[in-house]
Amino acid sequence: MPKGSTDSAKGTITASKTFREGAIYLYQRADFKKPTWLCRIKVPNTKGYVNRSTGTGDEHQAFKFADDLYNQLLVKSLTGETVVGKRIGPAIDAYVRRIDPDKERLSIRYKILLMNRIKPHWATKMFEDLSPAMISKLVDKLIENAREGRLSPNTIKRIYSDLKHFFQWCLDEGYLDRMPRFPRTNGEAARRPHFDPRDWSRLTRNLQEFVKIENKAVKRDRMMLRDYVLILANTGIRVGEARTLKWRDIREVAVSDDVPANIVLTVSGKTGKREVVSASTDIKKYLKRIYDLRIEELTTEENPKPKLDPESLVFCHKDGSEIGSFKKSFAALLKSAKVERDTHGQVRTLYSLRHTYATFRLQNGVHQFTLAKNMGTSVAMLEQYYGHTSNIASADELTKRVRKTKAGTKSTLSWLED
Repeated sequence: MPKGSTDSAKGTITASKTFREGAIYLYQRADFKKPTWLCRIKVPNTKGYVNRSTGTGDEHQAFKFADDLYNQLLVKSLTGETVVGKRIGPAIDAYVRRIDPDKERLSIRYKILLMNRIKPHWATKMFEDLSPAMISKLVDKLIENAREGRLSPNTIKRIYSDLKHFFQWCLDEGYLDRMPRFPRTNGEAARRPHFDPRDWSRLTRNLQEFVKIENKAVKRDRMMLRDYVLILANTGIRVGEARTLKWRDIREVAVSDDVPANIVLTVSGKTGKREVVSASTDIKKYLKRIYDLRIEELTTEENPKPKLDPESLVFCHKDGSEIGSFKKSFAALLKSAKVERDTHGQVRTLYSLRHTYATFRLQNGVHQFTLAKNMGTSVAMLEQYYGHTSNIASADELTKRVRKTKAGTKSTLSWLED
């Protein structure tokens, strides 16, 4: 292709060179900020072309890169290996389309989110180039783009786990010939930032002052945040599980004859649906405050006694739509209470509420198996991340012999059943 010609798929070619009787074609494109030589390789007796960036603007270095690549591909061809590789971008698109119908599952939503984040970095990369270094560079990019400029060891492990799920799918679909090797990770499990009793007490005391504000819109958001914090800390449910919690998912059960009826939430999370027993009956009060707020917002002259739709979200905006995140308001709450970091200097996040629940339950003697089942995790994970928490193994458990509320007994959730 002559200098100054145009390829609609690639843009204007500003310079080009041909070697090995056309088998190696070097060219530069006008849409590149820096003048970089690209190469297109045609191996004899094979179909298609192999396109690469040489990564340099120096013509001699570019030729050396292209000539080495040509020889490598020629050896592959002679030994019967596939020469024209497959790009990762189309595989990402196909993978997302395949798992998208199950995106209501939290684990699938995480996988789709990861694919959307890595696609800009890997869309034009080839499967044959996958290596531990390439995966490490990807993680470094994800860390750079993270809001706080860091990712927890647990998040990085989840990224590796989701990547392995993607690569296994690629193996099954023929995009890959073998599973790539992954970089080594630090095997030491980091403690997860939670609230100790002193800071938790300081936070809950501050909650009462935090909602005392004249601005009605801000006051409404803070009132919702207050009960959101208390509910998550008393149930250990994940942020994603709380986001989709509906009023129909709340019911009351009596766990034993001598203990008041408690709240059970049905949530959908990483491990599918499960029932979660609250650590305290105080959760009824927190739910009642949200319920009253929603009824007040729905009350109009035309509808003076509205009923809450069981299919509506518990944590929602005034119009009933999903609250995407409480991150900013929670950060403001932590700052006002002066409890942004734990005793190890780690920044607390919304997930610290779940970790606080786990820590307090273990300290109160809840058996690890029972707690793991309630939280939708494994005993191994509890031992890995909460091994520092003393377990006095008391006889009181989260769930004992469950019985239905006796007929004729007045439910304390009558306000929700009206």
